[in-house]
Order: sequence, then C-alpha cells, then structure tokens
Amino acid sequence: MVKRRRIKQERGYRWIGYLLSFLFGSLLAIGGYIYFTQERPLSKETFSQKVFLVDQIIRSQLYEIGVPKKDVLLQSSLKKEGHLTWEPSRLKIQLPRSLSFSLIEGNFKKGLSLLGRSVSTQSSSVSDSLQLEIRVQNRITHQLNFVYAKPPALKAAIRPKVAIVIDDLGGENHFAQEILRWDVPLTFSILPFTPYSKTLAEQAHQKGREVILHLPMEPYGYPKTKPGEGVLLDEMGGEKIRRQLSKDIEAIPYVTGVSNHMGSRLMEDPEKLKVVLIELKRRGLFFLDSRTTPQTVGLKTAKSVGIRAMERSLFLDHSLDPEDIKQQLEKLAQLSLATGKAIGIGHPHPSTLKSLKEMIPKMKEKGIEIVPLSSVME
Repeated sequence: MVKRRRIKQERGYRWIGYLLSFLFGSLLAIGGYIYFTQERPLSKETFSQKVFLVDQIIRSQLYEIGVPKKDVLLQSSLKKEGHLTWEPSRLKIQLPRSLSFSLIEGNFKKGLSLLGRSVSTQSSSVSDSLQLEIRVQNRITHQLNFVYAKPPALKAAIRPKVAIVIDDLGGENHFAQEILRWDVPLTFSILPFTPYSKTLAEQAHQKGREVILHLPMEPYGYPKTKPGEGVLLDEMGGEKIRRQLSKDIEAIPYVTGVSNHMGSRLMEDPEKLKVVLIELKRRGLFFLDSRTTPQTVGLKTAKSVGIRAMERSLFLDHSLDPEDIKQQLEKLAQLSLATGKAIGIGHPHPSTLKSLKEMIPKMKEKGIEIVPLSSVME
C-alpha cells in the first residue's frame, strides 16, 4: 500500500513538472517572439532616417495623385524630447473633388506600412476634410489635413465689346440719317462748323446715340492738306490752342469725348498735345487717338495727364471695296473676341454702310455687343 501511494505521488509530481515546464516554455516562446518581432527603441540617427523616409513617401504620394506645390501649405516647428530632435510638419493640402478621401487614406497607409511598425497612422474625417496623423516611435512627426478646394466663383459672362465710330459726319446728311434709323449704338464723330453738325448732334442725342467731336488737327502737308475749319496748329501757343479748342467743343452739342481728325503732325508733339488733353480732362471728356501717324504720342501723353483714352483698333474703309470692308469688320470681331473689346473707325461711304448692315448682325451672332465708344474707354 505504501509503495503504491508513493508511486501515485511520484506520478503527480511528474505531471506538475510537465505542466510547469510547458508554462515556462510557453512564456519563453512568447517572450522570444515579442523580443524578436517588436522593434526596439530607435536611435537618434534611425529616428531621423525614419522621419526623412516619411517625408519622401508623403511627397511621392502627393506627386502620384497630382497635387501641385502651390496647393500644399507647410508649417513646421522644432521639437525636442530626450536625445531626439525633429521638426513636426503640419501640411494643409487642397484636393480636387474628383479624389476621394478613402482612396487617399488607403494609399498613404499602404505606403507608410513599408517603414515597419515604428511608424503608425491615425485618421479622422468629416465631409470636406481628412486628417491624417503620422507617428514615428509614438511621436507625432506629421499632421496632414486634406481639404477639398473651393470651386472657383462663377464669373459673370463678359461679352466682348465692339465700338464702331463713324468719322467725318456733319458735311452731308443722307448717310447720317440712314444710320440714325438703325437700332445700333454707333458713335457719331462730328466735324465742327459743318452744314449739319449741330442739327445732327441734337438728333443723335435724341436717339440715344453717343456724340463726340472730331477735332481737326494739323497734318503733315498742311496747308495743302486741309483738315477743315477749327483746326489746331502746331505753331499755336498754349492759350491759342485752348481758345480754339473751346470754340470747337461748343460748336457740337452733347459731346462726351473727342477724337483727332488728321493731325499727323500735332499728334507727334507731346507738349502741344498735353495742352489739349489737360483741357479735355478739365471738361470731363475722353479722348480717342485715331492713330493717323505711327509716331503718335497720344496714348502715352493721355496716361501722363490722367485722362480716359484709347486708340482705335482698325480703320474699316481704307479700301472702299465692300469685300475689303467686310474683311476688316471680321478682323475687328476677332480682335474683340481675343481681347474683350475693339474700336473700329469708318466713314460715310455707301460701301461702308452696306458692309456694316451685313456684318453687324453676324457680330451679334458671335456674342459680340456693339456699344457706344465710352463703354470701352479706360
């Protein structure tokens, strides 16, 4: 009996030993697994390298999804903890709405997972933003805030504008009466002291048309080339220019601006031109440089004076062939479509009348607005 009891006790001790050995072995195995699989605390150099690699992955991912540098706002500051020093980066990244946050989050996490378990990510999102926090060895090194770019404000559609000025009016009446009947805001440029100048200005004003003074100025070749009554001459002093200019303006009622008639010589003289433009500015009038000479100083002088002024874009009827005039009107239309506005100058010729009648509706079909000259003045 005693012997049998001893045998049972020995067997019990043996099972307890086996169990303790199994538990101890399991603990060793688990400890070994943890020891060999868990990343040890990073050295200063390794930590810096990991942060650098995170930077590279972020840049690579942003490049892959097509985010330009201008849409990334970066802020950084220096942080120190023990032997580690780094610059936590805060990035605000604008995205087009075509990119989904879930896709971006998945791509970033996949790329960063290659750096091992010492690098971790945590994300949160609302309707219009995604926050991605990146940690290296449980230290925040990067905070990415993805936001959808606001759609650009819808700009009101700006129609291209064309101003058509008819020069040399006042000497005859048939052409003028014809264009007065049109429902088109052509600008009436009237010569002073001509048979119909005052009457036409009054009629045009009543019809809502814009009236400007077509101011005679001295051309090269004067007096053989005659610009007409009321001409401003280069030989005039400042006071004489002002007196004659005043008479010319008062000869045409309702004028809102002035353009030069001929004037190839005077338009090249900045001092004489400055006298004219200062007086126009004082009266609240604008100036259109007809560009009768390539050496004109009209616009440059106007800017120095501070008066609203523009240059004509095209003469419409140097050639009186209707096909040539229509071609010029087409150029005028294309110029307005390209730049937003253009100024054409025509004259009271039957071929000009015919071409305008045909081409103005075609301009309107292209979305071009025919406007008074003052509407395109700067």
